[in-house]
Amino acid sequence: MTIIVHSIDTAVQMMEKLDLARVPAQTLFRAQLVIADTVAVATAGFRTSEIAALVAIDEADGLVSSPNAAVPGHTATVLAAPRRRAHPAHAAFLNATAGTTLELDEGMRPTGHPGIHVVPAALATAERTHASGADLLRAVLAGYEIAGRLFRTYRLRQGVHPHGHVGAVGAAVAVALLDGTDPVTAARIAATSPLLPVWQACYEGATARNTYTGHAAQGGVRATALARAGFTGSVGALDVAFGQVAGEIADESALTEALRYDELGIARNYFKVHSACALSHSAVEAALALDPVPPETIRQVRVDTVAVNLKIDRQPAANDLSGRFSLPYAVATALLLGRSDIEAFRYRPEVAALAGQVQVHVAPEFEARWPESAPARVTVVTEDGSRSATVDNPRGHHERPLTVDEHRAKFGTLVGDSRTAAVWWRRLTALPEVADCADLFAAVSDD
Repeated sequence: MTIIVHSIDTAVQMMEKLDLARVPAQTLFRAQLVIADTVAVATAGFRTSEIAALVAIDEADGLVSSPNAAVPGHTATVLAAPRRRAHPAHAAFLNATAGTTLELDEGMRPTGHPGIHVVPAALATAERTHASGADLLRAVLAGYEIAGRLFRTYRLRQGVHPHGHVGAVGAAVAVALLDGTDPVTAARIAATSPLLPVWQACYEGATARNTYTGHAAQGGVRATALARAGFTGSVGALDVAFGQVAGEIADESALTEALRYDELGIARNYFKVHSACALSHSAVEAALALDPVPPETIRQVRVDTVAVNLKIDRQPAANDLSGRFSLPYAVATALLLGRSDIEAFRYRPEVAALAGQVQVHVAPEFEARWPESAPARVTVVTEDGSRSATVDNPRGHHERPLTVDEHRAKFGTLVGDSRTAAVWWRRLTALPEVADCADLFAAVSDD
């Protein structure tokens, strides 16, 4: 069998030498947008009933405390409202879990979501170590690059979801760069016990699925503690897990290719503006581009797209999360409501009824353009004829970037409180000026 762990070592060693001064200004700012976006989606996630209830349970059990309690080891911010504190590993777990609840976390192609694995772990550690904002940026860039390269290295088998496994390795590298642990040792430890997440939980709407990223972020923090305690990582566990059992090696060279500062993976990410699985976003936008049609006049809805999107070609169970992972339901939501925000994706029987009329097909001319593009064409057939619209890449993709104002608006909406949102946005988009990350989420009255 092919063992590529030494290639992983090489990649981590390259990231250990990452020079922030050589990163292009636009990429540095994009990294700050990734951090800010991740904070915002996590903050909104804490308003869901199950995450709010979990925080309350953890607070009663002593795992979470108020900022004024001065509990030893509770050095990291839990982004619930009001703010709370926890051990960095637990804060990373809660923040990363909350961050996937509403399906608004950023990602990259081929399919993966480095930010929601790396950022919560790095933020929690940066608070504990009193790292500078520049140190946090460097750690996130390095961890994101490792995770991104691993997502390109492995092609997951049908049914295996991209959350919770190789992202933990990127998280461990980011944490190690912040707390002084050897990043190769930490990466190997994180690679030794990956999760095996499956799409089925998404299809059913099983909200425990949101903990995939939580466990991975927590594992990234714990990896450095294990390293300091003398634990060692497996040489080939990750390769067996995702190169043989749950996937196959697709591009080994992705790990060892030279570090190109003008082509860092974070510069080719996407940000979400639709509260649903990213595989549906081009089709959602195509549906939104059509003039409203009375639902009773619709005879058929056809979606032509790329093969990878067939993963969510299914009718939903009767709950919010399952609807977010149904391409027919997402398109029906856009057609019926003319919106794709958080509230639009509350499960509605009338939307589910329209989703039953949506047929999804692979278009060969679209397939040839994946993953640079993810085209979708939506055609609505009515008693009066048909109309269609095509979208190559959704808004937020690096080829169709959001404006800074659009990023700020998303951030403000998700954070909620306007005063808090304004202060946090200012701090998180000026990280090179931050002397101590322990102050990032200090009371806004202190700003």
